[in-house]
Amino acid sequence: MEAHIAHPLQSFSDSGPAPEDAEHVDRREHARNVKVMRVARLRDIELHAECLGMVRDVSPGGMMIDALFPMEVGQTISIALLDDQELTGEIVWCDGQTVGVKFAEEIPLNEILAKPARKLDGQRTRLPRFKAQKMSRVTCEGKVYDAELVNISQRGAKLISDTALRLHSNIVIRLDTKRSVGATIKWRSGQMFGAEFHRLLPLTELADWIALD
Repeated sequence: MEAHIAHPLQSFSDSGPAPEDAEHVDRREHARNVKVMRVARLRDIELHAECLGMVRDVSPGGMMIDALFPMEVGQTISIALLDDQELTGEIVWCDGQTVGVKFAEEIPLNEILAKPARKLDGQRTRLPRFKAQKMSRVTCEGKVYDAELVNISQRGAKLISDTALRLHSNIVIRLDTKRSVGATIKWRSGQMFGAEFHRLLPLTELADWIALD
């Protein structure tokens, strides 16, 4: 069964250092650390549960991540910084919301930190998408329509609507008075369509969109 992010969101704050012993081991084994601030989709391999996370520190051997669901030492998770890229690792330390993940084998940093780009088949790699499965309202040319929000990322969303909205239409997607974003319809297939946001959603706003109400 899929698990979603609980609400209200605990804001990600600047993480303190990892526990002393774990930090000592991590620095000794993987000294080539890079500080980053990248949204990631975290998935529990056994439970098939997913949540939102913020990757703060990366080395070829592992990551330091702020996560939004409880994790335990020894747990195996997958981390997606891009929608079609999943890295697997084991939790080796926990400190509140912050966890240390160790990869089974070292991975080149340029592979871990790859940015969205156009692939050989012409398709673009995408930022990680999160299941939403909730009803929304779409405003297009002054009219309001019901639409199911299927999934969402920082840059866009997939929706289903009984109304055939025109390709390239500018719309506003709204869950409630607090959650709305402007977008452009980029593709359509039957009742399903994809929208690209006019702005990048920050982490806390993305968490609000996918949180259970």
